[in-house]
Amino acid sequence: MADAFERFLAARLAPPERMPDRRFVSIVHSRILLEDRLAAERRTLVADLIKQLVALIAVAAALWFMGRAAPVAEWFAQHRAAGLAALLVAFGLLVALLSRRPGANPGAINHVASSAVSRC
Repeated sequence: MADAFERFLAARLAPPERMPDRRFVSIVHSRILLEDRLAAERRTLVADLIKQLVALIAVAAALWFMGRAAPVAEWFAQHRAAGLAALLVAFGLLVALLSRRPGANPGAINHVASSAVSRC
């Protein structure tokens, strides 16, 4: 008797049979794909940041050791402005070198994100 009642109750409480909502499924699928792409981009950005920080620390350590050498220290003591200008130029070149990403299209992810959001 309990089995018959459970079947009756399950049949009455079940949602009505209908076709799957393909539009909803495609929206959810596109958002999942977008999130996967963004996660991969975040991993790449974090890895690049770590590499750039290691490179920056290595260059700073090299400059510090070079600056501690007696001939260089004497030259910096006599020509402070020229030494500061040389360090600023070296830092600017390092920043330019590290911030350049060959082969990367920075607008590609933004385009994918905006097209996925506009479809919703």
